[in-house]
Amino acid sequence: MDLQFFDAVKSQVKLVVWDLDDTFWRGTLSEGGVEQVQAHVGMVRELVDRGIMCSICSKNDFAQARAVLEAVGVWDLFVLPHIAWSPKGQAISRMIDEMGLRAENVLFLDDNHLNLEEAAFFCPGIMVLDASKGLSGLMDLPQLKGKDDRNHTRLAQYKVIEQKKDERENSGLSNIAFLRQSDIKIRIITDVENHMDRVLEILNRTNQLNFTKLRANTTEERAALDELLAVSGMHAGLVQVQDRYGDYGVVGFFCVRTKFSGTTVHHFAFSCRTLNMGVEQWVWDYLGRPEFKVVGPVANNLDEHGKVDWISEVTDFQTGTNQLDERRLCLVGGCDLLQVSFYCGTNRDEFVNKQDDHGMLVRYDDVGFILNPRVKQLKHSFPLNMLVGQSLADMQAFDRSITESDLILLSLYFSVPSDLFFTYGGSEWGGEFWATIPPRRFKKLMANPNLATRFSKEMYHRRLPLDARLAMARKSFERVDSLRRPEAPLFILSAVCQHGEQAKRTVEIREGYNATCRDFCKSVPNVHFIDIDRLLAPEDFVDSDHYTRTGYFRIAEFVNNYAKAPVEGPTIDRSRRDGDGLQAA
Repeated sequence: MDLQFFDAVKSQVKLVVWDLDDTFWRGTLSEGGVEQVQAHVGMVRELVDRGIMCSICSKNDFAQARAVLEAVGVWDLFVLPHIAWSPKGQAISRMIDEMGLRAENVLFLDDNHLNLEEAAFFCPGIMVLDASKGLSGLMDLPQLKGKDDRNHTRLAQYKVIEQKKDERENSGLSNIAFLRQSDIKIRIITDVENHMDRVLEILNRTNQLNFTKLRANTTEERAALDELLAVSGMHAGLVQVQDRYGDYGVVGFFCVRTKFSGTTVHHFAFSCRTLNMGVEQWVWDYLGRPEFKVVGPVANNLDEHGKVDWISEVTDFQTGTNQLDERRLCLVGGCDLLQVSFYCGTNRDEFVNKQDDHGMLVRYDDVGFILNPRVKQLKHSFPLNMLVGQSLADMQAFDRSITESDLILLSLYFSVPSDLFFTYGGSEWGGEFWATIPPRRFKKLMANPNLATRFSKEMYHRRLPLDARLAMARKSFERVDSLRRPEAPLFILSAVCQHGEQAKRTVEIREGYNATCRDFCKSVPNVHFIDIDRLLAPEDFVDSDHYTRTGYFRIAEFVNNYAKAPVEGPTIDRSRRDGDGLQAA
């Protein structure tokens, strides 16, 4: 092995492991007094200030060595020290695993050539230096530049790991049992633009738990990231973790795009400081376990633990509560609600765009889904199950959700402009059940000769004038209102009228829909009309029917603020713009 001085330091250093005798200090502690090397004491202090951790691997008496280090005031600057009369190679390997680091980012300093060789054998890739040759100039290497951390945030985080290790080893619990008693909490931070420094740090510095390995180092890569975050339907979040031992800080970042056809994962990366806690597996569950190509190597598989039920989500670490889950939400509508729902917490029922088992679009912003009678005849109805893509079970689940939810959000505009209204089934000619077939679904049905033939026999096209379609939308609002509890607010999202070419071409339909919504909201208590044109800023619109990630977040934030307010007197934040977008009875 080539141990030429400093040549071995080829990678960014995250941890420096010190031998003690004739390395950190002069002399052998077990053979008499030792002489401190003040330069090395200063190096430890400076390394920790740079966010580079220091540890110890020394064959010595633990209590005796600790006393000497406490006397010079640096004992508390070391993490996970191994001071014992045992081999060093395996001890360092365990230390690296405990800290969740890669050996390639660890530097071991020792004056004994055999100890260095042993460490290299048990920790492939570790950087080693023969300390007997002197360490002058080591701190000037760019690999030890680190990052300003004079408040010792990283040290505090690794001290949490140290405390957990000590308690786990003394508790006699299995790893999973220990995790269950650790009270691990996660907070998802969705305003990532205000935390871009940490986003970039996670993308560019994480390796072991970076499942996508996409970086943002260059100007071009950073521009690509900004462009990605601006795509309509893109969701991103930072992951902050605490447990009863302490705060790990922001340890993860994800960026995914959700559509009716599924979720595409663009970034999925985590710091190693929460390795083996199940954090990355929990976030994967949180996102709905999307399938994506993992770029290896990674330290853990995403299905490593099965279901992670020892982690809870909170919106407030101090109270330990998730305000978004204090009330149950029901969301009904098209692609706009598919995006909004991401920011509404996990205690929600979604009746939004989805893809069925045949790869065809199913929409629930359909007046037929809301208005059709719930009769047994529909349970095995071929037109409903195959041609429309819905089911009686869906309808019954919808009714239960409206009845039980604490807040309902409807977005039914896209049931109005469609000319693909049909009736089917029942005992009378022409059918008595309504359905709106999405154009994309209709096209696929017509492309299949068998289904097209069946469609022509089962479905009856209804050409309804605009006022009749608006009347059916109002009947849908009335049915939802009849099912909800009076104290459960009902929100109805507007159609966009003032932004985009599509709005200009269909402005009559959109204004008619909004007028119907406003009139209904004025006539019924605790029903509220959300005017998207007023709620969002111009830069929040991608087009007439799609918004930026910030736009969807603002809609969700608006609803969440209402949902979090006390039932007896909610207060809506009306300060965002000149008009807050809420028009209520």
